[in-house]
Amino acid sequence: MKGNSRRKLDQGTFMAQVRECRDKGYLLSPKKIGSGAFSKVYLAYATQERVQHNPRLASDLRGKRHSMVAIKIVSTAEAPVELAQKFLPREISSLNATYKHLNVVQLYETYHNSQRAYLVLELAGRGDLLEHINTVSDHRRCPGLEEKEAHRLFWQLVSAVAHCHSSGVVHRDLKCENILLDDQGFLKLTADNPAEPREDFERTRRLRQLRRPQQQGTPKSASGPAPPPPEARPGRGAGSASAGPGLQSIAKASPLRHGPPPLCSPSALRSAPGHRLVSRGQWVDRVEAT
Repeated sequence: MKGNSRRKLDQGTFMAQVRECRDKGYLLSPKKIGSGAFSKVYLAYATQERVQHNPRLASDLRGKRHSMVAIKIVSTAEAPVELAQKFLPREISSLNATYKHLNVVQLYETYHNSQRAYLVLELAGRGDLLEHINTVSDHRRCPGLEEKEAHRLFWQLVSAVAHCHSSGVVHRDLKCENILLDDQGFLKLTADNPAEPREDFERTRRLRQLRRPQQQGTPKSASGPAPPPPEARPGRGAGSASAGPGLQSIAKASPLRHGPPPLCSPSALRSAPGHRLVSRGQWVDRVEAT
């Protein structure tokens, strides 16, 4: 009985979301393309009337030659107050700040009511980079992407991160799961966790430095004191510091500092069709050295 009641409740909620989207000029489909603790992302279609009245939609969809979008629905009534009042506004602000870059997911518009918030986003139809790396690795029977494709995607990633930084936004969560691909193969940077305005990031960094206790007898390297963490280095944000591991994942399907077991020989690794990168630092079907 509980299962049936839950399904009916979910169906009723979805139908309410369909009506609310239709009132705003979007046809919400039942195809779910992502989900979080308090949010779900659905494939949707923008009506011609809506496209005509939204300049962002009109300029972007004209080049794509379709009317598909992704709508992220956040249940603000069920979410913690901090998410609804702090992190969601921060996410929207960051998306607006980084608007109009080819390699950053575009935010077309938002609307909300007392129960839910809706974010109408650019659709990245080919999924995330992690899925792409695994698919290509299986096809090639060799971990990682071809050098030419790895070079192209990493260049786009660096361009996206530089654009975020120039817009005053620090990403803070660069990983393959937050890097999407559209139908044309262009990289699209997004985030599960809201990005942080650069001034907030710098303020937090300075507070951490002030609170860090002065440790006596801290081990030093042969060439002097150990370098500060990436976030403490002047002029660098967490986004740029994470780009190196991103390149390692793209080129070799092995995150930096979290590679395959030391006893696994490169030749055995390359010949293993089942070797897959499942997330940062996690591997399945590891190959034993022979």
